[in-house]
Amino acid sequence: MLGSVINGAFILLAGLAVGLRVPEIPGATQRRIQVALGVLTLGLGFHVIWRGVNGSALQVLQQTLVLLLAWVLGKLSGQLIGLQRSLNGLGGYARERLTRHGGSPGDVFAAATVVFCLTPLAVVGPVQQALGDDGRGLLLKSLVDGLAALALIRTCGQGVTLVAVPVVAVQGSLALLLGGLRGWVATVRVTDSIYATSGLLLVAVALVMLQVMRVRLADYLPSLVWAGFLGWMLL
Repeated sequence: MLGSVINGAFILLAGLAVGLRVPEIPGATQRRIQVALGVLTLGLGFHVIWRGVNGSALQVLQQTLVLLLAWVLGKLSGQLIGLQRSLNGLGGYARERLTRHGGSPGDVFAAATVVFCLTPLAVVGPVQQALGDDGRGLLLKSLVDGLAALALIRTCGQGVTLVAVPVVAVQGSLALLLGGLRGWVATVRVTDSIYATSGLLLVAVALVMLQVMRVRLADYLPSLVWAGFLGWMLL
């Protein structure tokens, strides 16, 4: 829950910075910051995978197999139910509302909620915090959201800061729900499988941030569920 609160606080701080007329970050500097965040996300992703895949050589082999199978089946499942397609549609709605001149505060708030709440990091972060006591994913999302909020608030107004409420509510609720299931997840010994898969998702996020390749990130989110199921079946 703390990571979600910090995420919301970064959005509010962005609103405060704009209100105090802090100078806009130059484009070149923003790009450097984006690259730095991408590198940090990439390093964190590999570290999470390293933590999740552990034990004897046989256990590492089994866990790696589960990780790869979950990744493939997650992608197929995501494509089948159209996760990325749906998210793209919501993203188009958000862009249209945020770029419309004279848009109502309600439209701006709804669009900003889509932008900040419906992202892969909004799922991966709470998963890592609840199952791995690892708040670094949410901290990275806080930094990314803070930069995005600076830009949106300058163009759309201080109403964007209100999105801090659904960000804390949605991510915090997910973290609390998963935290409640943690005892059962630990009992059936699938925590490491889910945690390692979340690291692989972070690597994919980093590749997008660094503009190395385009990845349909949302389609891979079901891999977290598959990782738990396959870990329970095979490990």
